[in-house]
Amino acid sequence: MSRENVEIVRAWLDTWVMWFNSRRDPDRLARLASDYMAPDVIYEEDPVWPDAGTYHGLAPVVRRFIDYVDLVHIESVEAGEAIDAGDLVIAKVRIAMLGAGAGEAVEFLWTYTLRVENGRITHFRAWYDPKQALEAAGLRE
Repeated sequence: MSRENVEIVRAWLDTWVMWFNSRRDPDRLARLASDYMAPDVIYEEDPVWPDAGTYHGLAPVVRRFIDYVDLVHIESVEAGEAIDAGDLVIAKVRIAMLGAGAGEAVEFLWTYTLRVENGRITHFRAWYDPKQALEAAGLRE
């Protein structure tokens, strides 16, 4: 089953990366989210994020990701690897964003731990520190 979960996360990653690197139509993101996420999905942001929160349900999660476009001035997103971690899947995403001064884009690597149940993502958490994500999933570098 975990191979199947990795494939679901990989498909989600590729789809969302494509959305962030296109026109970014909010209605389209909501449709894409419903293809991969459970209606009661939970998304947790890493507490290092200035206004970090936890979002419950498909609509609030989608709204938060749409907010990121303007909040951090996302220039581009690139999918990294998706790793089987038993009960979880680890996904890496490289994001180029502008700072408040809107100068040259800065790249960040975000790591997510995702739980998949019945073919849908039910819970995912963003990690600024990839080592913490691996530890949370019971893995080492």
